[in-house]
Amino acid sequence: MTLGRRDFLQRLSAVLAALGVTDSWLAGSVGAYQSAFAESNQRFALLVGIDAYPKNVWRSPADIDTERFLQGAVTDIEFQRELLMNRLGVDPQNIVTLTNAEATVNQILTTVQSHLVEQAKPGDTVILHFSGLGSQATLSGQSDGPVLPTLVAADSHWPDETVPVVHDLFTESLMQLLAKLRGVNVLTVVDASSTLPPTLRRGNFRVRSRPTTVQGEWQSPASMPLTKPIRTWQQLTADWPGILLQPRLGNGVALEGNWLDFSAGLFTYALTQQIWMSMPAQRQQWFMRRIDRKLSAWTGTDQTSELFGKAISQRPGIPLLSGRLPQPAADGVIKTINRADHSATVWLGGLPSGLLPYCELGLQLQPLPTLPGLTAVPEGTLRVKTLDGLRAKTTCKNLADLPIGTPIIEVERRFPKEIALTVALDPALERIERVDATSALSGLPFITTMAPGEGVADCLFGKSRSLLSATAPSPVAKSMPLEAEELAAEQSTVPPGYGLFTPDGSLIAGTTAEEEEAVKTAITRLTGTLHSLLAVKLLRLTLNPVSSRLPVRLVLETQAPDSQLLLLEETLRSRQLNGNNLSQSERLTFGSLTRNRPEKYQIRLRNAGAETVYYLLISMVDKSRLSVYCPPFNMAEGSEQTSQVIATESVLPGDTAIKYPKMSETSFALQPLKTTEVFAIACTEPLLKTWKAIRTTGFRYQSDRWAVISDPLAVTQALLHDLHGASGKLSAKPDPAAEHTLTLKSAAWATLSL
Repeated sequence: MTLGRRDFLQRLSAVLAALGVTDSWLAGSVGAYQSAFAESNQRFALLVGIDAYPKNVWRSPADIDTERFLQGAVTDIEFQRELLMNRLGVDPQNIVTLTNAEATVNQILTTVQSHLVEQAKPGDTVILHFSGLGSQATLSGQSDGPVLPTLVAADSHWPDETVPVVHDLFTESLMQLLAKLRGVNVLTVVDASSTLPPTLRRGNFRVRSRPTTVQGEWQSPASMPLTKPIRTWQQLTADWPGILLQPRLGNGVALEGNWLDFSAGLFTYALTQQIWMSMPAQRQQWFMRRIDRKLSAWTGTDQTSELFGKAISQRPGIPLLSGRLPQPAADGVIKTINRADHSATVWLGGLPSGLLPYCELGLQLQPLPTLPGLTAVPEGTLRVKTLDGLRAKTTCKNLADLPIGTPIIEVERRFPKEIALTVALDPALERIERVDATSALSGLPFITTMAPGEGVADCLFGKSRSLLSATAPSPVAKSMPLEAEELAAEQSTVPPGYGLFTPDGSLIAGTTAEEEEAVKTAITRLTGTLHSLLAVKLLRLTLNPVSSRLPVRLVLETQAPDSQLLLLEETLRSRQLNGNNLSQSERLTFGSLTRNRPEKYQIRLRNAGAETVYYLLISMVDKSRLSVYCPPFNMAEGSEQTSQVIATESVLPGDTAIKYPKMSETSFALQPLKTTEVFAIACTEPLLKTWKAIRTTGFRYQSDRWAVISDPLAVTQALLHDLHGASGKLSAKPDPAAEHTLTLKSAAWATLSL
């Protein structure tokens, strides 16, 4: 059973409860939570991750190194373990991990029985996580029998003629064991999928699914009595004990990608990262939307997580907004402190992934309060020197005695003055095409190229037919990838030319040619789009809803008289530091964007602080078309005076600066609203360079104070320099690194998006 998005968000409290993210913990800090946990029921976790699979797992040799195909499943286990121990206070002795060769079918089943089923008592919580390959099987003698979901274990292998047995771990076997738990909160996370993919790669990502259906006999494990599996995936999910979370990305498959020096499952990384940054249960909708938005930012296409299980219908959920003062989210935690050399090791599980490539330029963090009600930030800073995965070596300055496990938050981020867009080349291109593409792209400013899967790609360049056919969904019951004639039929409807694609291989609208063309001609045609994509990347690098100290709030709501809050983004740390709370009028239940009846929508930007801030509102449509909200000035276009006057438009303390649309008869249309992202930037200084870049000779109002940005890249580059300048005014002395880098301080700006 797949829930609608509204029900899913409303019932997320079941997931948070299973993870231990409850009001009692989130209303306090890590230290207070650990004290409360000492008196609470226990939690037990089994974490399974498999990267190393034998060749006989696959039906036939593939073009890739199948033994080393997955690279992030074991990393997923590390992410979960760090989260459970350092953020949720789970006793390390209650966490069992099975990785690679340890994770055999029998070992997984016996550990579920001994560690989870036999130890957990009513009121306890058990967490089962599996990262690896998923698959599906049909049983011999049942030609019309159901297709059964399986998980590929370390000792799984393809049935042979002498022993025609399915050696996978049937998902239903896990369900039968977990069903023995009575009165226990059960959370299962499966970062694998049983959907058959047409290929083992999807754009820049690896697919965690074996692309063939196994057929053979079922053999009951000798270690415990289990009944023969008979349930399909849909039947299992409707009756799963507790809560089951599984990604359904890119036509129903789990994906794995590369970041800086590590690989991980997209869903596991997004889930654990968001728990590090989690807010009280009143912010459930915010929590799940942030997970989906992380996934969408990485893949380039809209994603929606799915939630299954019996507990869905049994838990009505709790009010989404209770008006409580939330404690801060965190970017990570202090793991070790070396007093001798003034250094510390920190785990950055909650840090935005886009900042990872720039950490070693001198990212600065500070410890957060560890006692409820403490609003002063402890003295001392940590500056990142080296980064290995998510573990950073930092130098400490004026750091007081702090316990291991103290949460930390970013206070200053740094970027090089020139940031590039990374373009991955379609592996289906001929060698001469790749050479020409590399040459043409290298001739463009701010563009770099790489092979797919080598790292984080911002977009892909390739031929429409090859990339789109590789991402087409395959039927669930099919035992082999799409046949050649079927691929040819699908390709015949796709334009033959070159184009740009999202990281998961989805076509970016308007980038393909209807006719064949030379590679260099195509790249010349796409230069404007590439620069727009880079502009969006720069804009996203300024997002800081967790770390910003400016108390601003961006709201999407229905217009009066029946005003209802639909989406809300706010700076989270600022509320804790400034003692801000929700007013009675803002304690609203979230509505839904999927209504059948027409509604009128409006956006509001509010400054809840004591200081004046200067703002910029940018809308993005189809991931590359940018517009800006402008005050109604009728001065000469492009004049210096006009830019300076507009830049001084400010949000007074406690004021709502923008309420768009201004006129009651004007409203957002629902369909365009779903394909639009709105960014709000607030700064302590006027954005002079940004407005000067906006007010070029090509400046034109579009409608109701919105104007198309003719050169998005120049505008976003100017924005970074404005934020850098505002940050510099907060420093007592010049920054020696400013000559080569841009420094953005969390106290100088806030960027939110809806």
